[in-house]
Amino acid sequence: MQIKLDTNIQFLKGVGPKMSVKLEKIGVETVRDLIFYFPRTYNDYTNITKIFDLKVGGENSTIRAKIINISNKRTSRRRFTITEAVVADETGSIKVVWFNQPYLEKMLVAGREVILNGKVRFDSYSGGLSMESPNRAEKPKIVPVYPETLGISSYYISKLQKAVSSQLGDVREYIPDVILKNNQLLPIQEAIKQLHEPENSEKLEKARQRMAFGELFLFSLQKQLLKKDILIRSSPKIEIDEDFLKKFAKSLPFKLTGAQKKAAWSIIKDLNSDKPMNRLLNGDVGSGKTVVAAMAAALVVKSGLRVALMAPTEILTLQHYETLKRILPSFSISVGLVSGSKKELVDAEVVVGTHALISGKTIQKNLGLVIIDEQHRFGVQQREKLLQTKTSRRPHFLSMTATPIPRTMSLVVFADLDVSVIDEMPRNRKKTITKVIAGDSRRSAYNFIQKEIGKGHQAFVICPLIEEQERASGKLEIFEEDRKAVLHEYKKLNEEIFPDAKIAMLHGKMKSGEKEKVMADFRAKKFDILVSTSVVEVGVDIPGATIMMIENADRFGLAQLHQFRGRVGRSDLQSYCLLFSSSMSENARKRLGYMENIHSGFELAEKDLKLRGPGVLYGYKQSGFWDFQFASLNDKIMIEKATEAAKTVIGEIEKYPLILKKISDRSKHLE
Repeated sequence: MQIKLDTNIQFLKGVGPKMSVKLEKIGVETVRDLIFYFPRTYNDYTNITKIFDLKVGGENSTIRAKIINISNKRTSRRRFTITEAVVADETGSIKVVWFNQPYLEKMLVAGREVILNGKVRFDSYSGGLSMESPNRAEKPKIVPVYPETLGISSYYISKLQKAVSSQLGDVREYIPDVILKNNQLLPIQEAIKQLHEPENSEKLEKARQRMAFGELFLFSLQKQLLKKDILIRSSPKIEIDEDFLKKFAKSLPFKLTGAQKKAAWSIIKDLNSDKPMNRLLNGDVGSGKTVVAAMAAALVVKSGLRVALMAPTEILTLQHYETLKRILPSFSISVGLVSGSKKELVDAEVVVGTHALISGKTIQKNLGLVIIDEQHRFGVQQREKLLQTKTSRRPHFLSMTATPIPRTMSLVVFADLDVSVIDEMPRNRKKTITKVIAGDSRRSAYNFIQKEIGKGHQAFVICPLIEEQERASGKLEIFEEDRKAVLHEYKKLNEEIFPDAKIAMLHGKMKSGEKEKVMADFRAKKFDILVSTSVVEVGVDIPGATIMMIENADRFGLAQLHQFRGRVGRSDLQSYCLLFSSSMSENARKRLGYMENIHSGFELAEKDLKLRGPGVLYGYKQSGFWDFQFASLNDKIMIEKATEAAKTVIGEIEKYPLILKKISDRSKHLE
C-alpha cells in the first residue's frame, strides 16, 4: 500500500489497529497528523561537560565517558535491582546509578564509551558525586522528547517519525516565497525535518522560529479576514447629539475622567458610521467602563434603536442592570433584565442579560448596539448569535473587559477589533495598600481586620484556587471541592477567629437566587465578612468593603490577584489587600512583591505574561484564540513582522487557497 499524507495511521508499518486507537487519543489519526506531532522538549547531548567541572544540582548535565566497571546489586528489603557503574573521562570519574534496569550490566560493558545526561548529586555514602538514572545516547545529538500517553512512548513516536520522513516532500508550503525570503524563514519541509531530527541547536531554533511565524501569520490573517467581513456589512448610522451628550455627562454624580471621555468619544465616532463598530473597551477594575457603555447606549436609544448588554454571570448581570437603572431612566430610557431566574421588561429599550438573552426572540428586533462584558467567557458562536439579525444590517458591537491586556498581546488577539483603553481611575479613589502576610504575622493581620470591622467596614475572604492539573484530571468535581474549601474557611473564621462577626459564604454549588441574596445582604451591610470561592464572580460594588484577604495567594496569577484587589477601594475609604501565602519560594516572593509595589493592572499584566504565559490572562480558545505551540506573545518583533506580512496578503487572499484552507481547518478545531 502506498503511504500518503491522508493515509490512516493504522496502515503504517509497526502500528496496526490496536496501536492506532492509542495514537488517536493523542490526536494522531493520519500520517499528516504524525508529521505535525512535534516534540514537547529536547534532550541536548551535544553540550558536553567534563567530569571535573560538574556541579551539584541545577539543570541536567551531559558527560562523555568510558565505563570503568558496572555491576548489579539486589536489595533485601524492597527486592529491586540497583545497577551501579563508575565512568570516567580524562578529568576524573563519577558514580552512576540506575534502578530496576538489570539488563544494563550486559549492555554497558567495561571499556564502552557512553553519553549520559542527568542531574548530579552528592553521594553521602561514597563522599563523591553521583548521577542518578541518567538518559543515554550513543553519540552527541539533540534527541526529541514527544508528548506521551499510556502505551505510547516518546521512543515509539520517534521510530514512527523516521518511518514517514519520506512523506515530508508531500507537505505543501503555504507562506508565499517573498515573505519567506524577506523574513529569512526556513521552508516548511526543512523546518519540520529539523524539529524531528535536529542537526544542531542553531537549526532547531530556526525551525522553531519558522513555525512560530506561521502560527502568528495565520492567526493575524484570520483576524483581518473577520474585520474585512464585518466591514462589508452595514450598520445603522447613529447621529451625534452633542447637547444630549453634555446633558448626560452633567447628570452623573461624578466627573468623567479624561480616559473615560477619550474612550467614549472613540465609541461615539464609530457609531456615527454606516460601517459596523467592532471595538474593545479595555479598562482596569473600577475604572468606569459601564458608564461609558451607558452613554453609548443612551445615544443609540435616542436614535430609535434598542441595545442588548450580555454578561457571563448572573451576579455581574445584576450589577450592570442596577447601574443602568440608576442612570438611564432619568432620560426616559427603559431598562430590562433577562437571566436564568429573572425576567423584567424584556421588551425594554436597553436589555441586560446572561446568555439567556440568546434564546430570547424579542431582543433581536431593532437592535442597534450589542455590548458584551468579558466576551472571552462566551463561545464564538454565542457572541455571533446575539449579533445576527434578519436584515442585512449588523448591530454595532462593543466588547468590554476588566482584564488588562498587554499591548503586545492586543496586537495579535484583538487584531479584528479597535481598542480603547481606560487607564485612569476615578479621582476620589485611594490606592489600595497591599501587603504580603507571612505565617508568623497572621494573628496581627486578623487583629487588623477586626479593627476595620469595628469601624463598620467589610471584608472579602477568597479561598484557595484548585490546582489546574487536578481540574484537568477530572478527579475533582470543582464546585463541590470549592464548596468544601469555603465551608472550611467559613467555620474557622466564624468559630475561631471572628466569633462576634456576621459572616456569609458564597460558592459554585449555590443556586442563582441564593447567590443574589447573599450579595444583596452583603451590600446592605447585613454581613461583615464574605467568604467566597475563586470561581464565583464577586464583581459587585460593595463601597463599604475595605479588606480583600486572599488565602494561598501564590497560587493565583498576578492578573487574577489584581482582579480580586479591585473589589475593594470602590469608595473614598482607605482599603487593604492582604496576601496570605504558605509558599515563600523565591518565585512566590518575587510575584507577590509585584503586587505590593505595582498598582497598574496593565503593568501587572505585562509581568504576568512574562512569568506565566498568556493562558492566565485570557480564555483564548473560547475567544477564537489558537493554541500556539511555538509562538510567544512576548516576542514583539515577530508579532509585528507576521502582522505586516499578513497585511500584504489580505488584499488578494483569494489567490492563496491553501492559506484559506489552513485558517478554516484551525478555526473548525476550536468550535
